[in-house]
Amino acid sequence: MRTIPVFPDVISMNKDKVLEANQLATIAANLLHQGILEADRTSAKRIFRELEASRKVTLTNLRMEDGGTVRMDLALDARAFNGALNFSAWRDGVLALVARLSDELKAGKPLPVFKALDDQEDLPDSDRALNLIGCVGGTTHDGVVNAVMLGLYPDPSRPVVTFSLVYVDPAQFSAVAAESGSSSS
Repeated sequence: MRTIPVFPDVISMNKDKVLEANQLATIAANLLHQGILEADRTSAKRIFRELEASRKVTLTNLRMEDGGTVRMDLALDARAFNGALNFSAWRDGVLALVARLSDELKAGKPLPVFKALDDQEDLPDSDRALNLIGCVGGTTHDGVVNAVMLGLYPDPSRPVVTFSLVYVDPAQFSAVAAESGSSSS
């Protein structure tokens, strides 16, 4: 079985700007809550349609302490989504992820950050540079389970961070739960 390495909880955006994973997760949770969950249905659906068409959506321009700005974009990776992705299933996934992130952030522990394994030559460069926050929002629709995680991709050359809603295979979490349950008996 392959393991995914856990990296430090600091994400370097470029040589001048570094944010902790928890800071970025907090920013993402707030932007997702305001921009999707609290937004009117028409606005949230417009964002979904853009993401579904593989286009990024700019969420905000964040002013940093040093006076500079960092653009915060949103993307969607639904390759591992089970079933037919629709607005309701997507919004429920965002809700589950934001709720889980909020709970983990309130607990005050550093969130783990995962990166793709280096020996995955078949991965595009953007996937290799993606940081996944170790927090999963799970949903079930018509008996079909899905799991979504928050991906972070800081652009190495521009002040842009792309938050990505990344659907992952939910079976891996069942397997981990089964393994940890069987080892304690």
